Amino acid sequence: MRRRSATLLAVTLAVAAAVPACASGSNPSAERSEVIDDTTATDSTDVTDSTDVTDSTDSTDVTDSTDVTDSTDVTDSTDPDIGSLTWSTCSEDDVPPAPEGLPTPVPECSTLSVPLDYDEPDGEQIELALIRFGATGDREGAVLTNPGGPGGSGLEFIANGGSSLVTELGLSGFDLVGFDPRGVDRSGGLDCVDDAWLDEHTNPDYTPDDQREKQLLEEARAGVYAACKAEYGASLVHYSTANTARDMDAIREALGDEQVSYLGISYGTYLGAVYATLFPERVRAMVLDSSYEPVDDTVEQQYTTQLVGFEGAFDNWAQWCADDADRCLFSDGDADLVAARWDDLSDALDREPLTAQDGREVNQATLLNATIGAMYSDASWPDLGASLQQAEGGDPAGLLRMSDRFASRNADGTYSTINESGPVVRCASGIVQETPDDPEAIFDELREVAPRFSRDIRPEDLRNGCDQLLDAPAEVVVPDYDGEAPILVTGGLNDPATPLRWAEELDERMGGSSVFVQFNGEGHGQVLSSDCITEMEGAVLADLELPDEVAECEPDPEVEKPEWWDGIDTPEGISDVEVLPALLSALGLSPATGYGEVRLTELSVAEVQDAYGGDTLGEDFVKVAETEILTDVYATYFTAPDDLIFLVLVMPPAAFETKELESARGIVPDGQTAVVLAAISA
Repeated sequence: MRRRSATLLAVTLAVAAAVPACASGSNPSAERSEVIDDTTATDSTDVTDSTDVTDSTDSTDVTDSTDVTDSTDVTDSTDPDIGSLTWSTCSEDDVPPAPEGLPTPVPECSTLSVPLDYDEPDGEQIELALIRFGATGDREGAVLTNPGGPGGSGLEFIANGGSSLVTELGLSGFDLVGFDPRGVDRSGGLDCVDDAWLDEHTNPDYTPDDQREKQLLEEARAGVYAACKAEYGASLVHYSTANTARDMDAIREALGDEQVSYLGISYGTYLGAVYATLFPERVRAMVLDSSYEPVDDTVEQQYTTQLVGFEGAFDNWAQWCADDADRCLFSDGDADLVAARWDDLSDALDREPLTAQDGREVNQATLLNATIGAMYSDASWPDLGASLQQAEGGDPAGLLRMSDRFASRNADGTYSTINESGPVVRCASGIVQETPDDPEAIFDELREVAPRFSRDIRPEDLRNGCDQLLDAPAEVVVPDYDGEAPILVTGGLNDPATPLRWAEELDERMGGSSVFVQFNGEGHGQVLSSDCITEMEGAVLADLELPDEVAECEPDPEVEKPEWWDGIDTPEGISDVEVLPALLSALGLSPATGYGEVRLTELSVAEVQDAYGGDTLGEDFVKVAETEILTDVYATYFTAPDDLIFLVLVMPPAAFETKELESARGIVPDGQTAVVLAAISA
C-alpha cells in the first residue's frame, strides 16, 4: 500500500495533529498518570491515578454494576432494547466542512441511548454521540475505534482523521465508526470543575514559595476527585471500561452486525482487550496500536514505567537537538549541554515565572507539561526547541501553547472533559496506582531513574486517590481473550506513554491468534504515522491477514530536500524562509511526510497563487489542482521532478480563526499570510 498521495496529504496535513497522538495527557506523574489521547496523540490531555489491581485469575470480575462471570452471560443479560441507528448530517460545530473539489467522503452522526447501569436497563440512560464514514459499495461490516485517554473524544478522532483512515487502511467497504465514550464530551461529559478552575490549577508551582502557591498545589492534587465525587456521587462507579465495552456491543447490535472489527490506540487498546474478554464471539478482527496493559505491573512499575519512558524520550530529543541545529533552535552542540540548558530554563521559570499576553503565569510546571506533550511525537520536537528558545528570550507564548494543547485547552479558553473523565474512568475501572508500603523508597527511585519527569512528585503524592471518588475500590478486568479472531498488537521501542513492555504483555493475554509488531522509531501511536505499521493494520482490518510471525517496523525514511528546490525563485512580496517549526508541526508535516518550508506575505491568496504560476516554477512543474481544502486554506498542486508533488498551501489570517487550525493560532505573526511549500511523494 502506498501512502501520501497529493490528495490525501492535503487533508492529512490539516488534521494530523489530532489523529493518533491521542494525545492528550497531563503530567505522567503519580497523581496525573497519562495513558493517552493524543488523539491521541492525538494529539491532547489527561490527569490522575490510582486503585487496586486484582490477581490475574480474576479475568472478568468487576464490582457493582459491572459484575461479570463470563462473556455469554454478559451478552444475554445486559442487551438493552436499542433499535436501529438514524444517521444524519453532523453539526458543523463538531465536524469541519468537507474540503471542496477533493474526493473526500463526508461523515454522518447519530446517537444511541444506553443504560447508565446495565443492571437496570430501564433506568437512567446515557446518550452516546456517534460518527461514521459509511461504507461504499458492498458493505462488509463496521470498524469501531477509540483514540485513547481514557477520556479522549472518539467523535473528534474520526471527524478529523476518518477519511485518511478509510483510505490508508483500505476500509472503503466498512462503516468506520467513532464515538465519545460515556462521560466524555458529547456523551454526557462529566463536568466537575469549571474552565477558570482548570486555568488556575493545571500548572501549579510544584515548589511553592508562599501560602497561595501551596494552596493551589494542594487543590490541584485532589480537586478533580473531590469535585466529581460531590457532583456525581455513587454514579461514578458506572463510568468503567467494562461498561464502555458493553456500550460498544450495544453499538454493534444497533449497527445490525453479528461481529465487529476494532481499532484502538493507547488506552483504547485496553478497552479493546476488555471488549474481547467480555464478548469473544463478537470480535471479527482487532488492531491494538501502542498497547497499554495495566494489570501486571508491580507497585514499583506502576510509578516508574511511564516516567522512565519519558526520561528516555527526552534524552533522545536532546541528542537529536544537538545533532540537528538547523531544525532545533535550542541546539547547543552537545546533548548534555542541551539538557543542562533545559534545566537552567526550568530553574529560571521557577524563580521568576513569565506572564503570557492573556495574564496567565508560565512557570516550570508549564515547561514540564509542554515538554511531555512534545515527547508523544518527534514531529513536535522542532516546535519544542523553538518554544524553549523563545522562553529564554522572555516570550512564553510557545510553551503555553504547547502546554495548553497537552491539557486539552481550546483556543477559546474552554477545556475538553478529559480532565474530569480521565480520572473517573481509571478509578471506576481499577486501572490505578496502589499506595506503596514504602513511599519514600519509591520516591528515591523515581528521582534516580527519572530526575526531570519526577520533579513535580512528592512522597505524599504516591498514593491511591480513588478513595476520594468511589465508596469501594473497583476491580480491574484482566484481559483474557481465547477466541480465534486475528489480533495485531503493536508497541514502540521508544514510546514514552505506553512503553514496549506493556505491548508485549498484552500480546500474551490476547491468545494464540495475536501477533506482535515492534515499531523501532519515536513516539506514541503509529497508525498513519508509519507506512509499515499502517500497512499491517490495514491488512488485518480489511482482509483478516496477519503477519506470519512477530515483526518489526523501522521508521519511514525522511524526505530529503530535492536538488531542484533551491532553483525555485521567491516571488516579489513573499519573504525568505521563516523558521516556524510550530506551524509545520501543527500541519503534521514531518521529515517523513515531506520536505517543507514556511514563508510569510501580505499578498492576497489570489496574488500568492498567481505568483507561483507562470514562469516562477518552470516547465518541469505542471499544475494539476487548485482548491480550498479547509476553510480559508488554499492548496495548489504541481507535478514536479523526481516523481514528487510540489504543494503550495496559502493560509491567510482568517484560516487561524477556524476550529480546524486553532492549534496553530498565534504561531504566525498578526496580519501575515503563511505560505507553506512542500515536496511530497506522488
